[in-house]
Amino acid sequence: MFVVIVDITVKKEFVERFRDAIVMQGKTSLELEPGCLGFDILQGPGEPCSFTLCESYADEAAFKVEHRKTPHFARYAETTTTWVENKSARTFTRIWPE
Repeated sequence: MFVVIVDITVKKEFVERFRDAIVMQGKTSLELEPGCLGFDILQGPGEPCSFTLCESYADEAAFKVEHRKTPHFARYAETTTTWVENKSARTFTRIWPE
């Protein structure tokens, strides 16, 4: 399983709109992408501008080839780009549970 952890800091004035957009992105990814196995959206306690995504995919191709090239991802990225102050991503291979 391929896992992506994305840390995002959103500009204060866009927090609520970003929250709505990322929830829609997560729901749509789970509903329309067979390779998307999980899409957890976390918000830092006491840090409303801080979000962490924990996304799980069947394999690396499900993320890089399928997920990142979907129309809903393109819409999300285009909509939220100017709302984001900082973003970093890390990738992992889940070893347990299998």
